[in-house]
Amino acid sequence: MKAEFEQAQAFFDLKLRERPRGFELCLRELMTNFLKAYEPENPTVYVSGYAFPTELLWAFDVTPFDFEIACNNLPAAIGGRGSSLMQPAEKEGYSTDVCSFDRLIISCHLTGELPPGRLYLTSSYYCHGKAKANEAVAEAAGRENVIFDVPHEAGPAAFDYVLAQLKGITARLEAATGQRLDLDRLREAIRSSNRARATLGQVQELMKNKPCPWDGMRACLLSLAGAVFWGSPVLERVYDLILQEIEDRVKKGSALPENHRILWFPWVPVQTINAWTIFRENRVTIPMVEAAQIWWSELDPERPFEALARKALENYMLGPVERRVKSLLRLAEEYSVDGAVHFSSPACHQENAAFRPISDAFKARGLPVLNLEADMTDERNYSPQVMAGRLSSFLEVLANKRG
Repeated sequence: MKAEFEQAQAFFDLKLRERPRGFELCLRELMTNFLKAYEPENPTVYVSGYAFPTELLWAFDVTPFDFEIACNNLPAAIGGRGSSLMQPAEKEGYSTDVCSFDRLIISCHLTGELPPGRLYLTSSYYCHGKAKANEAVAEAAGRENVIFDVPHEAGPAAFDYVLAQLKGITARLEAATGQRLDLDRLREAIRSSNRARATLGQVQELMKNKPCPWDGMRACLLSLAGAVFWGSPVLERVYDLILQEIEDRVKKGSALPENHRILWFPWVPVQTINAWTIFRENRVTIPMVEAAQIWWSELDPERPFEALARKALENYMLGPVERRVKSLLRLAEEYSVDGAVHFSSPACHQENAAFRPISDAFKARGLPVLNLEADMTDERNYSPQVMAGRLSSFLEVLANKRG
């Protein structure tokens, strides 16, 4: 794993020398961060960046290691050979019903590929699988597994509960690093996060243009993989570059023509699928993916712990499904989409259960919805032929709707 990260870092270094671009910069910084986790002098903290307010981590001298993103950035996982990496976990009895992300994590642990951690953080929301995978890896390393438990109902009691947990995690970070929290440093991490958020807002506003001047699929991957950098100047530089690229594209009128616009939810697969080629050939753009949206309010640097507690409680995956339905309908309207695609991974039981009320709400607005079944990383649950057939039928519906 370490050698593959070194090769990827060298590749993105070369790409950036040829032409600085925001997406490639984020990937290069990810590889650099992964490699730092292997250096014994660096206190490494395991975390799912998209499900934890990482601004807190950047206030300490730690290396945040997003174990989900790291394992899914391996070439085999991206290139349609993810199952080859999952075999060690499956041979140990981990069912193929377990999310492919988690089988990857467990397999990389079993083969001794993961770096040692000082602290293992994970969260209760999005899914239970990542929390259990983190627990298994932490237990094997003889370290404490810390669950950041965020209730589904936001209210005064939930806010106090989350706030107390963040302060408790801070104490654990202090113990793991031998370093006291510097509140000024935390406030600056929050200011950095706000600056990156503001630039991302400009990017997303430009993506409402017709034709869409960027790629929602990349925006989603960046949102999930780059989430570990909220609070770090890295994300400021990344979104500054992306904004410049998009503004230049809009100014030159060089965006690719589009026939249809779709909203994709909730996230995009890591493995390469033929949907992207089919969309490009049929001039279908994805101006927004649900996971790429800005779902949290601007953070108050003068009340940092309260701001981070509020950010966690505002996550779009928390609360009753009606809240999420309203959010998706708002995105559909703001980005003027013609329909929506739900990416259905077999292990995402809690996500798949929400499909029906979301689909019904879209259809009531006259927007067709396709339930597209595949897998995030396991190519055994993906058929190019089946996907092409489902997409072909969906494109016919969009064409007929357009008249």
